[in-house]
This record gives sequence, structure tokens and C-alpha cells, in this order.
Amino acid sequence: MEVRQTFIEFLEVIPDGAIVINRKGLIIAVNQAAASMFRYSSSSMLELHLNQLLPEEVRERHDQHLATFFKHPGRRSMGNGLIFSAIRRDGSTFHVDIMLNQLELEGELYGIAIVRDYTLQKKAEDKIRLELEFEKRQALTDHLTGIMNRRAFTAQLQDEIEQLIEHGTPFAVSFIDLDDFKDVNDEHGHHFGDEVLQKIAQLIRLHSRHTDYVARIGGDEFATIHPMISANDAQQMMQRMRSELVSGIGHAELPVTLSIGLCQCDKPSEHYTIEDIMARADRAMYQAKKEGKNAVVLTN
Repeated sequence: MEVRQTFIEFLEVIPDGAIVINRKGLIIAVNQAAASMFRYSSSSMLELHLNQLLPEEVRERHDQHLATFFKHPGRRSMGNGLIFSAIRRDGSTFHVDIMLNQLELEGELYGIAIVRDYTLQKKAEDKIRLELEFEKRQALTDHLTGIMNRRAFTAQLQDEIEQLIEHGTPFAVSFIDLDDFKDVNDEHGHHFGDEVLQKIAQLIRLHSRHTDYVARIGGDEFATIHPMISANDAQQMMQRMRSELVSGIGHAELPVTLSIGLCQCDKPSEHYTIEDIMARADRAMYQAKKEGKNAVVLTN
């Protein structure tokens, strides 16, 4: 009783929430700040097991941590990463930041937790994280069409090259150019031209596999990466895609066709580079234009 009273008198001086537990994890003292935080009265928290302040799914793991805590005395300060979910008396959850320490009194070892409500900081951190994720996506996304931009495309292409070298995984890259797109801008204006580009991007993505990557890498230039595909399958796929795209363009009354250069990469010893692959696909695309446009030309 004297021990508990000593704790209570000391804890009320602390501005943060404070909870004292014994080796069994039972709460033997708590200040008003902690009781209010967990929406208990101070007296109703006494003799509760500490686990009752935690979500049920983490209690077993927490028991293990608690045993280790008493077996190996130590300290963890606030701000050092000990942030977890806690549960109030009404069942609502919130995040807390705690500082842990041990205190030996009259031959008994106790654990003291100084607790702060981390809700506002957690919301601020989540907001910052979401903003950073958004900015990262924006940095890798073409602002007009919403598909990958050139930066994201080249990064993914490098990954595919490494997969080919390490595991022999083949892939194909296409270079897609809109035929006579300059005439579209000249006759209909840039706003209509932007709508054409957006529609083309949607159609390419629609007619690609879910494992493929689609990017806008220039004004009226698109590119795709098709992992784990043979040369024959890649050419057939791009022919189908060209046909579907032209059909979709026709239905939308968009006055363009597509010339596609396709580069098959399936030789691990070839020492492919991003520049080399793009140059090969580009040459194949220009060959398609020379052959009358609206065609697919394969190279390797």
C-alpha cells in the first residue's frame, strides 16, 4: 500500500500519462493524465492487466516483450520508434508514444511507462507520407495522359534488362508514333491534339496485358514494355493491338494511324542498354513509316 501511494504521489507531478506495472503486467499505479487518456477513472485502472489497454491481436506478442523487458532491464526514450496502437475503455483505438524504464523499490522491480497520445503526430505523419507518395507518383507520371512518363519507363526498362541478364527472362519493347499528328494540331488545334493523345493512351493501356508497361515518352510518342514474351508472340500481340487501336481511333473519329517499331530482347549475352533498345525500336518504327505507315516492324 505504501509503495502504491508513493507511486501515486510521484506520478501526479508528471505532466504526461504515467502507468506503473508489476512483473505480472498488472497496473498498480496510474496518474490522472493516463486515466483520462484511456477514458478510465484512476481507481478503475488499478489491477487491470496492461494488455487490456492494447488491441487483442497484439496482446500475445506484447506479453513476450513484457517478459523480455523485466528480464533485461533497459530504457527506451520517447521518439525512438516505440509507437503502437492502444485501446480506450470505449473500444476506440489511438496511437501512443511511450518511454519505458524500470524502478526497483523495496526489493521489487516495477515497470514505468510514460505515455503520450500520438494521434495528432500520427495524422501529420500520415499526411506527409501520402503527400510524398503523391509527389513520387507525379514525378513518374505523364501529366497529360496519366500513364508512365519517360523517366519511369527507362527505370522499368533497366529492371527488365537486369532480369534478362540474371534470369534469362525475355521481353519486348515497342516504340509507337502517331502518323501525321502534326496535321491534327495544325487543323484542329492543340486542345484537340491533347484529347487525341489521351484517347490513344487509354486505348494502348486497354489493349495491353495487365503485366505490361505503357508510357508516353515524347510529344506524340508512346512506348510499351512486354515482359516474358517471345518474338513471335510479341509481333502478333502488337499487330492485334495496332488493329484494335486503329479501330478504336476510327470509332472516336480521331484522324491518325500508328507506326510501331518492336524490339525483341531475349539474348542475355547481348549486353543490351536502354539507349540501344530504344534506338533499335525507333529504327523499326521509322521502317514502318517508310513501308507506308500504320504497320508493325519487328527487330531484335
